[in-house]
Amino acid sequence: MLKFDWNILWTIINLVIFFLLMKRFLFKPIRVTLDKRKELIDNQFKAADDAQKQADNLKAQYEGQLEGVEEAKKQMLDDARLDAKSEYDKIVNRAQTDADKIKADAKRNAELETEKARRSVKEELAVLAMETAEKVVGERASAELDRQLYDKFLNESSDES
Repeated sequence: MLKFDWNILWTIINLVIFFLLMKRFLFKPIRVTLDKRKELIDNQFKAADDAQKQADNLKAQYEGQLEGVEEAKKQMLDDARLDAKSEYDKIVNRAQTDADKIKADAKRNAELETEKARRSVKEELAVLAMETAEKVVGERASAELDRQLYDKFLNESSDES
């Protein structure tokens, strides 16, 4: 027949008691410690994710500002080019106006000088004509006659030119 050994029974009871004690005093505190550690690690990952998101937001914000700065720089350069072109056009127009004025003054002066030269030549011709007429006539006519001849000569010569 089968013989029952009490040692096996006491060993099994001891093992069950030992398991229950270990579960109560060893496994439970270890599990609590592990849960706390897991929670701490999860919080650190969450904080790292939040920091990464914040860094990404700041990066996007800085890139947006950088694009704004680039756009402002481009706009300032365009404005400066427009101002420079406008100033260039003003200077060129002023120079052209001054050149036109100088040309007009020179033309007017040339015309005045030409007219003076014509008058001078006419007067000299009139004097020469009077002297020639005096020599031909041999005597000097009256001042009234001289003046009439002089005026007639000037009128005829001005009609020819």
